[in-house]
Amino acid sequence: MRQLATFQPRENMNTAELQSKMSTHSEQDSYQYRSVSKSAVACLVFAVLSVFLSFVSEVFVLFPMLGVIFGLCSITAFKRFPGELVGKAVAKVGLALSLLCLVTSLGYHGYIYATEVPPDHERISFRDLAPKKKRSKHPFSEKALELDGQKVFLKGYVRPSDKQRGLKNFILVGDFGDCCFGGNPKITEVVAISIVSDDTVDYSLRKRKVSGEFRLHQKRRAISEEDIPSVYYEIIANHVQ
Repeated sequence: MRQLATFQPRENMNTAELQSKMSTHSEQDSYQYRSVSKSAVACLVFAVLSVFLSFVSEVFVLFPMLGVIFGLCSITAFKRFPGELVGKAVAKVGLALSLLCLVTSLGYHGYIYATEVPPDHERISFRDLAPKKKRSKHPFSEKALELDGQKVFLKGYVRPSDKQRGLKNFILVGDFGDCCFGGNPKITEVVAISIVSDDTVDYSLRKRKVSGEFRLHQKRRAISEEDIPSVYYEIIANHVQ
């Protein structure tokens, strides 16, 4: 078995030289057994992602949250094992950046949420359009009956079709998977959008904001989509962002 190298003092070595050699040897041993904190690295990675993504969508606010969690875990580990880990400066930078992105992105998205609905429009979601299986008397939701003819504001994703640019008519879905990863949404999980203003839409992965008049077609209205031949819900949109 291979023997670990140990420090052997010479007989004629003076006290100062001996102490210096032993100190150097001790520092080398200490350096060899210190490892980089993985939580500190993870904290910095999420902090960098937060800078670029946390303001794009409220979903990505998760990144600065994770950065804060990993940063706090890393700082705790440094306090518990002060001589065994390196990367404390990385953890502090990542934690500070994550906290900054968390606070500012929450404020930004909160402001957008409070001001994005046009006057005289009601904010709705795809949950409002999902029928209650046990209580609903119709294949569509009771809420849709109330919304028929009302001005609404709805956010969702453009479902891809053969045409990708300059869209005046398209299908809006609430789930990112149904939009971009070949999902198969239910008929009550899609809304046909017909733009009557000068706005047009290009297909992309970003979430869209639609405002206009909600219409319920109780007998389902035929549209041009092959995989979704007809719909219950439609919005006559005067603005799409």
